[in-house]
Amino acid sequence: MERTEQSQPTTPSPRKLRWGVKASLIAYVSGMSDGHVAATPPATVSDDGFAFPSDPAVAGESAPAPLHFRGTVTLSGHSGMLRLVFADPAITGANGGWTLTIADPHEPGARLPFASIAALVAGADETLRGTGLRLTEAGADLFFSGPYTAGTELDDFEIRPERGPQ
Repeated sequence: MERTEQSQPTTPSPRKLRWGVKASLIAYVSGMSDGHVAATPPATVSDDGFAFPSDPAVAGESAPAPLHFRGTVTLSGHSGMLRLVFADPAITGANGGWTLTIADPHEPGARLPFASIAALVAGADETLRGTGLRLTEAGADLFFSGPYTAGTELDDFEIRPERGPQ
């Protein structure tokens, strides 16, 4: 009897989403007398914004999408009148395009399509770069008809393989 070794299914390497959301918004909130920008673990503050590790509970991830991440970034200020929560971001593909979704802060268990992504480009070392992010109508609703309307440009993001502490 001939024995052959079965190949083991490959498990995608853990990834980390690095995204600044919108630099001018972060600077504005950080500059307020009562402004607060916080990352709740497992999200962390990084040199280029915030880092969200991949979600191990979502099995079978493969690049380029869907990719799910964990953690929360909260922006608050104006004596509690401003509170924006960006939790558990994910990159999904549909209808030939890409969308960055977040946990809907007003409907538990639902996803909110926060930004459209013009391009998702594979780079060296399994890195993916999302460019041309634009706020969606649903994303703009989080700003209560403020300065950020549908189509507002947001910061690009990068998804990198995790290689130890980052």
